[in-house]
Amino acid sequence: MSPYAIFMDIDNTIVGPSQYPSKRTVDTIAKYRAQGHRFFIASGRPLFSATEMADRIGPDLDIICSNGTISRVDEKLYVQHLTPRALEGIYRVAHEYQLPQYFFTQSQVLYLRPMTKGISEDSQVRIAGEDPNHYVAIDSVEQLKRWADRIINAIAFDQDPANLAKARVAMAQVQDIDTSSSSPDNIEITGHGINKATAILRVCERLNQPMARTMAFGDGSNDLEMLTTVHYGVAMGNANAEVKAATKFHTLDIDHDGVAVFLDDFFGGKA
Repeated sequence: MSPYAIFMDIDNTIVGPSQYPSKRTVDTIAKYRAQGHRFFIASGRPLFSATEMADRIGPDLDIICSNGTISRVDEKLYVQHLTPRALEGIYRVAHEYQLPQYFFTQSQVLYLRPMTKGISEDSQVRIAGEDPNHYVAIDSVEQLKRWADRIINAIAFDQDPANLAKARVAMAQVQDIDTSSSSPDNIEITGHGINKATAILRVCERLNQPMARTMAFGDGSNDLEMLTTVHYGVAMGNANAEVKAATKFHTLDIDHDGVAVFLDDFFGGKA
């Protein structure tokens, strides 16, 4: 069988609140890697956090992270950055709507104001893990723009749906960016035209991987482009309604090893 390229979101697809994949998921991925299929992380997490998660799934996994702004294939990095104009616009909206706003480099997280206690521990772990040394406070747009050659993507949080809805509209007007969401309480920000799908297309072209032999798993709205670009886009059982409506293939939820179940059914194996 010719190998498939298989792209997997992390949060609520491969790992839940424990931050560790199940044994069945790990063993199933290892089984199909041994048969020659190539597995990729495809996450909104920053590189250092995505790498940690990838290592918990299996050795030397290729990585697409920061919602497509970074890809690491065969240890080679491809990185894209937010423009100074984008940073200035994001800062303005975050300041106007008092949003906890985070900007990512390859190794650090810059923040305008810390997350409130109401934001879930799971969301906080997704930002930068549990190491406070990753964080750098930013208190002016001038200071932020000095990081312009290193900032890759960004995310904002708010538990007030009405305020976040207004901020989404304002953020969508910022030049040089695209926005999406991995959960109802956030706005994920990348450079214009950059997402998990564009990274997958670039990776597959580089590897001469036919799109007819691609597969992806996801649960959130920031997975939509990815799931509708690969040949087999699979919505998790815990995916939101928008994702389920957009995908032809569905599997069980993360608590019932949806990724492993679909892979075994697809490839004809048994757990």
